[in-house]
Amino acid sequence: MEKTKITHKYLFIAVKPEYATKLISGQKDIELRKMRPHIQQGDYVIIYASAPVKAIIGFGKVKNIIECTPNEMWTKYSMRLGLMQQDFYLYYANHKKSIGIEFDIIKPITPIELKELKKVDSNFHPPQIYRYVTNEEIEVVLSQKIKINDNTDR
Repeated sequence: MEKTKITHKYLFIAVKPEYATKLISGQKDIELRKMRPHIQQGDYVIIYASAPVKAIIGFGKVKNIIECTPNEMWTKYSMRLGLMQQDFYLYYANHKKSIGIEFDIIKPITPIELKELKKVDSNFHPPQIYRYVTNEEIEVVLSQKIKINDNTDR
């Protein structure tokens, strides 16, 4: 009997550096969104710190997708969100629904800068909200990073 290969999605999200750093350091483990991404428990999220950092700085494994009103999100999870109440309510102003990507595991990596990503794909642009990536795209970036690092060490 043939084994079924389990495939997970990879979500590439852009996060403001302040919040990306808090995710990587463990000061927060729920990333807030206004739109629900099509991911589920066990899928992976690639964490890209937006300008001025402009680099992939880590990844996380999804534990759960939380969907509730902003008031419920703040009441239940405020200590895990990594932001002040005023900033939270400004972010969700005029929104009836809040989305939280809850992480099971978050791992930092050696940053992969935007310029390195563009060497692999000159048309690459970080997502405004999020985008999905494939195993093949990840493998190409990682193999290219290894080549770049090997060449700079000499």
